Amino acid sequence: MTDPVSMPSMTDPPFAAPPDIVLDLPAPPSVNRTRRVDWKGKKQIMAFANVADAYVLAARGRTNSPLKLVKVPRFELIITLSEQHTKIDLDNGLKALIDYLRRIELIEDDSPKHMRKLTVEWGRAPFGCRVTIKPLPATIGDVLRRAEARG
Repeated sequence: MTDPVSMPSMTDPPFAAPPDIVLDLPAPPSVNRTRRVDWKGKKQIMAFANVADAYVLAARGRTNSPLKLVKVPRFELIITLSEQHTKIDLDNGLKALIDYLRRIELIEDDSPKHMRKLTVEWGRAPFGCRVTIKPLPATIGDVLRRAEARG
């Protein structure tokens, strides 16, 4: 017999996490080139951001499963780089990539409060880099703070 009044689950709203967000982007530039004192790397960062913006715009405009950009407060990142598209060390593109995700307001920021896990790997990334943002369920504290803020 099913109990008509059941206890709420952590998989029910407002605790349930939204689906993963997957972005296919160009391979990011290496931090070794972009963070030099002479700041010549700014051109590389701007070139990466311009191409990435075009990819995001195309993903938002596609008719089948258009990308919806929603700022994710707590998340895990899975970053997959293609060895066929870039020769940078696996960790060297993270700064430009994470800063880009903040700039387009897809993630809150990369502090431990928000980014709970980071996985970086070589694998299939059609344009050079695939980013999977896995939103995490809200904590009870998050829900209480939001309720308090509403008054």
